[in-house]
Amino acid sequence: MNAVAEQPVRDAAVAADRRHFLGGSDAASVLGISPWKTPFQLWQQKTQPFDEVEVITPQKQRIFKRGHRMEPYVVDLLSEETGLQITRRNQRYIDPEFPFLAAEIDAEAATGENVEIKTVSPFKASEWGEMDTDAIPVHYTAQAQHGLMITGAPVCVFGVLIGGDDFRVYRVERDDQVIAALRQREVSFWRDYVETLTPPPAVNPDDLARMFPKDIGTAVEATESALIAYNEIKALRPQLKELEARIEEHQDTLRAAMGPAARLLMDGQEIASWKTQSATRFDQSAFKAAHPDLAALFMKTTESRVLRLK
Repeated sequence: MNAVAEQPVRDAAVAADRRHFLGGSDAASVLGISPWKTPFQLWQQKTQPFDEVEVITPQKQRIFKRGHRMEPYVVDLLSEETGLQITRRNQRYIDPEFPFLAAEIDAEAATGENVEIKTVSPFKASEWGEMDTDAIPVHYTAQAQHGLMITGAPVCVFGVLIGGDDFRVYRVERDDQVIAALRQREVSFWRDYVETLTPPPAVNPDDLARMFPKDIGTAVEATESALIAYNEIKALRPQLKELEARIEEHQDTLRAAMGPAARLLMDGQEIASWKTQSATRFDQSAFKAAHPDLAALFMKTTESRVLRLK
């Protein structure tokens, strides 16, 4: 391999260290196809202190630990299923040309394949296609091609445990055309955004809330694009109210058709339901009235920005 190998990595403490390079799990975010992080959120993680960007909740920590515990077991399953002889585990490789590109490979086979291990919720099983193909979620394909780019390996084999007993094997072949495009995007991301501390464009409301969490009390003149958006919203709002009123009217028709029945059928198939359900909620007003001093101890002030049109 042409890449430079470093020590095995698996300690959660390396999270801060990962600010200094783009790894396989970052590839999908760079491309804008990650289900977890936008390009801006990735940029935040690379340019700002880790604990200021993302809080690792106890639930996330449990998921991480569970995945780490399961990994050796799934590696053994893969070896038994395929006959692959595993020679290395959890090795990090650094790109010889761009040291800010790296890949942490879960395992490697004696025959030269990269190996990635995934433990998947059964609710996500439909995202994985036919076994022994490359029919995997696209963000994992990006991770695989990134790893192949760094290590120079010809194939990435995925050992995937879905739920607790559905084990599958997938193979992603090296695609040099894809790798060239991915490499260009990653280098541009690092040089244009990370090194210059310039944030990439926002792609959703959460990005904008992170970029501009507080107003500074000033005013700006509307740009052409802002005026177009403003006029579009003003024109669409009356239509939205009319549509909402029509939907509510039709919903009342369905409720009347069901009467005391719980379900509405068409040719024996359920098309709607109107079922009794209960919910238990904390009565904050009553608690505050009965225990004002105690309630004050648990009050929390949050800030957000609200967009209003005149």
